[in-house]
Amino acid sequence: MSARAFVASLFAGSLALICLFTLVAFQIIWGLISDLLPAKLGVFGFAFPTAFIIYANGILLYLLIALIFAFLYQMIDRLFIKPVKFIGTAMDEFAKHSRQVPLPDFAHTIEEVDGFTKAFLEYTDSVEKVHERDMEVSRMKSDFISTAAHQLRTPMTGIRWALEALQTSGLTADQQALIDSAVGKSHDLVTIIGTLLDISSIESGKYKYKFEAVDMAGVLEEITRDFSPLAQARQVALYYNKNETPLGKARADRERIKWVLNNLVENAIRYTPAGGSVQVSMDAGLGRIFIRVKDTGIGIKEGDRSSIFERFYRAQNAVQKENSGNGLGLYIARTIATDHGGDLNFEPNKDGQGTTFSFSLPLAN
Repeated sequence: MSARAFVASLFAGSLALICLFTLVAFQIIWGLISDLLPAKLGVFGFAFPTAFIIYANGILLYLLIALIFAFLYQMIDRLFIKPVKFIGTAMDEFAKHSRQVPLPDFAHTIEEVDGFTKAFLEYTDSVEKVHERDMEVSRMKSDFISTAAHQLRTPMTGIRWALEALQTSGLTADQQALIDSAVGKSHDLVTIIGTLLDISSIESGKYKYKFEAVDMAGVLEEITRDFSPLAQARQVALYYNKNETPLGKARADRERIKWVLNNLVENAIRYTPAGGSVQVSMDAGLGRIFIRVKDTGIGIKEGDRSSIFERFYRAQNAVQKENSGNGLGLYIARTIATDHGGDLNFEPNKDGQGTTFSFSLPLAN
């Protein structure tokens, strides 16, 4: 029940009780004094029955009481109910969208409501200042990452090329092993630099997409074919459960979406022990295509589930299984998914060990 409805009900109930009690009291008093009063009374030169005059005055009294109650209701509504409603709306808007709603001047309200309004405005002002400061720090960090990555990419690429050239030189076995390791690490560093540049583009809003109608069945076939050698090397069975009937095309940037699915399938294979399996499937409904990557791997522990999509976060069991990795893949993957109007989530398998990642995309018109 709203405050207005509560106050109106309270006043209406009070008025009804007053009318009831005064009517009963009037009937009792009228029964006691009716014989003492004349049958008629003169008013403005006209004679009216005494009972009629008394009842008419009673009705006027009830109307006066009703007007007083209406006046009190309007005062309570203006001084208390309206300000509280405005503040409630502003709090709800701030909680949902972090947006401050301008409030009217409550100079004529009661002191407590005015104080509460000022305290709320001070709080939202301080939160907005902290948010703006955080955004500025985030922008500075993003600019630094972008600048550093750009500055590192060119020399790092040169180092990689030099190391690759050394691989073809006449080297001893120990030297060859050392150079091969250095080449591998240089490739990892170049990949990390590329990932940092992607993050910088995402956070600055410069991550551009080329949306088109994409045949996701063809993309999934290509991905499972590309990762078959890795799955075989790790003794993990990789399946693509192809649909018998076409599901339509998705509205997506093919290369970006392929990057997301590459990340999901590669993670599934790398974190699944030998003898396990990875299944890729797809279905459609409610104007969307849903892609699922289900593995029988090490799973995601309860304490890690709320942080798994954060930047640079890696679960402890993932680090123990695969030491390589930077904790950025799922962050970028989910960002790409949401930028497409879809989503990326996961849940533990209900029928055993492992995890299922679900990736949704809107259907193309």
